[in-house]
Amino acid sequence: MSQLKHINTKLVFQMVNFWKKIKSNPLQKEKLLKKAAVLVAIREFFQKKGFIEMDTPTLVTSPDPSPFNEVLETKTLEGQRLFFTPSPEFFLKKLLVARFKNIYQITKAYRDQQENDPLHLHEFTILEWYRDNASYLDLMKDCENLIQDIYQNLTEKVKNRKWRLDYQGKEIDLTPPWLRISCKEAFEKFAKINLDEFLEIAKAREICLKKGYQITRENSWEELYHQIFLNEIEPELFKLPALILYDYPAPLAALSKIKKEDSRYAERFEFYLGGLEMGNGYSELTDPVEQEKRLKQDLETRKSKGMKVFDYDHDFVDALKDGLPKTAGIAVGIDRLVMLFTDSGDIHEVAPFAL
Repeated sequence: MSQLKHINTKLVFQMVNFWKKIKSNPLQKEKLLKKAAVLVAIREFFQKKGFIEMDTPTLVTSPDPSPFNEVLETKTLEGQRLFFTPSPEFFLKKLLVARFKNIYQITKAYRDQQENDPLHLHEFTILEWYRDNASYLDLMKDCENLIQDIYQNLTEKVKNRKWRLDYQGKEIDLTPPWLRISCKEAFEKFAKINLDEFLEIAKAREICLKKGYQITRENSWEELYHQIFLNEIEPELFKLPALILYDYPAPLAALSKIKKEDSRYAERFEFYLGGLEMGNGYSELTDPVEQEKRLKQDLETRKSKGMKVFDYDHDFVDALKDGLPKTAGIAVGIDRLVMLFTDSGDIHEVAPFAL
């Protein structure tokens, strides 16, 4: 059985009847037409760059065990557990090991979550791409160039080479290069915290207590980090028009490579446009031993948090042992991109039938 137990019944009713709103509201229809144009622009961008569009499954036996995202589960008639994948990442990397280069995919992705808010869906559309012989710095430029191409495809004429649009009452300047700020700089600027010191859990607890946060000895370092980030950092990032937040602390490396110059941080970044978190990218981890270690740690964390537990993808680790070339990859939420380009405050306006 599917685990969509948190779906708000009122929301389901609204989505079931959304075709009526589309039929009676030309503006709503225009948003969906613009979404189609965004998808065309994305494919044209990657075709021009020589990327190959791939196709991978969304129903898998071993999804990414990240403890920050719960997965949706179902079962076959024989009782086999299957999961709706939150990302095509593992399969695309297997294709890289098979010596495909510069690949991308546009697909559906799934997450089980409590939120029924303007920014989250259980089923959403994701763009993921991998650049051969590249680092996260190359991906940052890709993101700027991709947004430029989409903008130009949706706008008849770019006046004076200015890349601006209105989003929710604010003018957003998309002109590259975007503001780039490291996690360490963000913590210092917005929370007055030295992130180097905060990396020690004892010091992190001390800082959180001084700031008045309710914490216990049971709180993990990641939970302490997100207390500060979600309450003091991210609200400030949302105020900035276009920015890249980079060099995440090593405990939040996910599947990224640790920086050679400073092993306390990872070559990972996220980018924000108009206050919307759009994408998460990094220089890819290629070490199979370290990768397997992180997957096992994630599963232990999931178990301690009472989340769904399953076996990790052994075939993915075997692929890394065969040799993943130097590469950088990123996942971008297409629905949020369309929100930006259609001035939509609710993600359901651009994904009308999604839950």
